Amino acid sequence: MRLQLITSRRKFLQVILWLRVCAIVNQSITIVLIQKWLGITLPDAAMGAAIAGLAVIALLTALRLRAAVPVTELEVALQLLIDISELTILLCLSGGTANPFASLYLVPVALAAVGLGWQYTAAITGACLGCYFYLIDRFTTLGFMHMTLAHAFNLHVAGMNVTFAVSSVLLAAALSMTAAQARRQDQAMAILREEMMRKDHLNAMGVLAAGAAHELSTPLLSMALIASELRDTRRMDAEFRDNIELLEKQIAVCKQKLGVLLQSAGSPGSPRRQVADIQAVVREVLDGWSIVRPAIRLEVTCQELPACPLIVVDEGFKQALFSLLDNAAEASQSTGSDLVHMVITGDRHGIRLYIDDEGPGLSAEMQQRAGKALFTTKEKGFGLGLVLSHANLNRLQGDLTLTTRPEGGTRTTISVPLHVGELAAASD
Repeated sequence: MRLQLITSRRKFLQVILWLRVCAIVNQSITIVLIQKWLGITLPDAAMGAAIAGLAVIALLTALRLRAAVPVTELEVALQLLIDISELTILLCLSGGTANPFASLYLVPVALAAVGLGWQYTAAITGACLGCYFYLIDRFTTLGFMHMTLAHAFNLHVAGMNVTFAVSSVLLAAALSMTAAQARRQDQAMAILREEMMRKDHLNAMGVLAAGAAHELSTPLLSMALIASELRDTRRMDAEFRDNIELLEKQIAVCKQKLGVLLQSAGSPGSPRRQVADIQAVVREVLDGWSIVRPAIRLEVTCQELPACPLIVVDEGFKQALFSLLDNAAEASQSTGSDLVHMVITGDRHGIRLYIDDEGPGLSAEMQQRAGKALFTTKEKGFGLGLVLSHANLNRLQGDLTLTTRPEGGTRTTISVPLHVGELAAASD
């Protein structure tokens, strides 16, 4: 079984580079302090050459990370072997396993265990053990080893304490970075899984909607014929005639919507897109919506629109706007009001549509879930409207948010970017 806390090898190599830089600085400072304060003579020329070599490798690694070439596990393992080799050279020149810093071999072993597969972890562990046993055989004496036994032992214990502190800090920092990266990747995977589930759900609803549109065409045709026959009846008062005309208009709207749905279902790819003026699009939607909602008073205001308020729209955008207006109308009616406000505004960053209702508003939890999960505040609702509207707007790089207004009711905000340049393709 393969267990890795770091799945991004590039991130892992960045962690190794950061630890390498820390090692170069700490090794240089340690050599200076030991010789200056403790009076212990070290082969500083040879040790300085080893540290300089590691610094060159660190610089080359930093340049390599700027390239777009993928980082492989083998490369990461080789980088760890370079660090192990440099540590072995320094220990060989400064007492071998008698040097308390020999326990730093545990750092690359721990890193390999959390960032590499078991094969490479085994190889790194074997390399560290081999170097350690090599140092036992290559044991050398230094100046401090000719001191009194008590003084040498105290110095060795002090070195072990420093090594423990350094190892703890390095491992804590490295493992914290790797754990944070793992958490970020887990969150990204959770978001991706949720998005895939939502898309699968939407695809299934699309198939069902296409079938329903095909089946509803026949009863709608029958309803249109009956309404036409009723309109032609001679005995009809003015109110009845007005109701029949309204019914015929609403049937025509339904037939037009079903026709668009069937046409979209028969075409591959996304709905056909076009560049249009936001005011013209809103007027087109409101012409149909006012027929379906004749009892609602809709107040529309345009504020500070850009000189050329063009956006990329498709039929999905119009459906989203239609559905959100419906939600606002039903929310207002639930409190006995018949008023819905709409404000159209924008700037160089995009167009925003604010739809304000007079309803009871939404809780903080509902505001977070709006458009991302199936839920409804209606007794007979299914919760599909917000999900579909959110998906339609996202496809156009737009956004949908719901907030509770301080004066009461809910504000639905639709944000879409302005059209810039040529439309890439009729169907994305």
